[in-house]
Amino acid sequence: MEVYLRIIADTQETVIRELRVKGSTTLLNFQQLVLPLFNLSEGEMGSFYYSTPDWDQGDEVPMFAMEDGMSSMENTTIEDFFKSTAHGLYVYNFLDMNIFYVEKTKTEEEEGFEDFVVLSAVGELPVRETAAPSLVTPGKDPSQMSEEEINALYGLDDLSPEKSGDEDDEEGDFLDDPYY
Repeated sequence: MEVYLRIIADTQETVIRELRVKGSTTLLNFQQLVLPLFNLSEGEMGSFYYSTPDWDQGDEVPMFAMEDGMSSMENTTIEDFFKSTAHGLYVYNFLDMNIFYVEKTKTEEEEGFEDFVVLSAVGELPVRETAAPSLVTPGKDPSQMSEEEINALYGLDDLSPEKSGDEDDEEGDFLDDPYY
């Protein structure tokens, strides 16, 4: 069986991919095929969710089964996922929350030769800025980093306390501040 899908990224810009995929493809393999279409790097967690036509989130299909007999992306096929619904949500990288609306547009019983075919592509995902990219050297050992580099690496460089109102405060007066 061939399943035709429309994937819409949840962004301000219009980003859509329409594709055809074999129904026997697992959701985990499907994820590996789709990530490059949106210029997303591998290595992050993701989950599919069943959805209503109004895009209300339903039950989760996680990447890996936590218990025996539990459905997961590694043992659920595209065909099985879209038997009960024509709509699903896909969330990739739970820190950046890349959300995609996945809609089954049609199915065909005859299978083509290709496992996966992109039928159309509109738009690109915006490039996400990292915290102070110029301060962080990729692959550098954290024990060799300055405090500024470590703060930039972990996004802590904008968490320093700000003085409130009185610039003439003596050092140590912050101890009197109940919110510090």
